[in-house]
Amino acid sequence: MPNKYNQTIKDEYMELEAMEQEDSPQMWHANDPDLAQQPWMKGFTQEDINAMYQLGALSKNGLIVEIKKIFDQAYSIGLQEAKELSKGKSLDIFANTSRRK
Repeated sequence: MPNKYNQTIKDEYMELEAMEQEDSPQMWHANDPDLAQQPWMKGFTQEDINAMYQLGALSKNGLIVEIKKIFDQAYSIGLQEAKELSKGKSLDIFANTSRRK
């Protein structure tokens, strides 16, 4: 199933590249210095900004696929964290430190 998601995203990027080759300014705001230095963009790296523009260029379905992937990653991280907390409770790692002294 991940191959299906990857293929959809690859198709979206290929469409984006084709549009950029038409010499139409699709990302004109990236070249405008006034818009590139907005106050809300101060903490972002160039990689972060590029990722935002790529997500903005995706179609509705492509964006849904990306959101589902992020949701799946967050869910698996939550499961791992729950397992670690269960281990800690069973090993009594989180006991009150004042009792240990």
